[in-house]
Amino acid sequence: MMLLVDMGNSSIKWAVFDQDSLGSQKRLSYQDDKLNNLLTQAWLMLNIPSSVWVSNVAGPQKAEILSHWVKSHWGLKPTFLKTARAECGVKNGYQNPEQLGIDRWLALIGGYQLETGPLCVVDCGTAVTLDVLSADGYHQGGLILPGVMTMYNALKRDTYALEPKLTGFENLSGKLFLAHDTQTGITLGTLYAIIGLLEYVINTLEKSGKKVILILTGGSAYALEPLLRRPYRLQSDLVLQGLSVVVKQSL
Repeated sequence: MMLLVDMGNSSIKWAVFDQDSLGSQKRLSYQDDKLNNLLTQAWLMLNIPSSVWVSNVAGPQKAEILSHWVKSHWGLKPTFLKTARAECGVKNGYQNPEQLGIDRWLALIGGYQLETGPLCVVDCGTAVTLDVLSADGYHQGGLILPGVMTMYNALKRDTYALEPKLTGFENLSGKLFLAHDTQTGITLGTLYAIIGLLEYVINTLEKSGKKVILILTGGSAYALEPLLRRPYRLQSDLVLQGLSVVVKQSL
């Protein structure tokens, strides 16, 4: 039994990988809690894994905390994956391959294993990343913009009397177009910015006559669902799916 870990900027996700089967994803937000306390809360009752594999975009400090916890409690040294030039059928489109975040790289690998055809992989986290993959596994490049909460926090910082948190996602529907209150206006405006980007990219790609498959992942992806007008696949554990493919190939 192995433990696969996805350390993002806002939360940590993990799943057990055993006998080529990936378990359900678990998730905890960092919030104001210290990572060491979160790991103790979440992992202390787990069976000791044979190895720990990590995708980390949260920086070296959190990586060190996780490494120390795993070593002190389980006597293991976790393996932190790095982005490659080519791996598991996917070819990196960046001139400097390691500049592509490991989470984006693993999401592309996961998407390539799950779907056949040109892909648009959109990860809605602290940042929204959009990456395009050809049917034969070539990364065509990508885009980055602030995530839903990041946009709102930037607006809140420079604007008077906004609500402390962005709310109203649960009340959105496909019938709603324009808002009639400030909070809904901000919520819709933020989501339309993301949807407008992915629609522009996919519409441009589909001018060649090839249908593009949209895959959504990330903690804020659910907020886009009521407003989308095209088919999509929601895969909340896409990074861990890609991580499991890389781990399986490495064994």
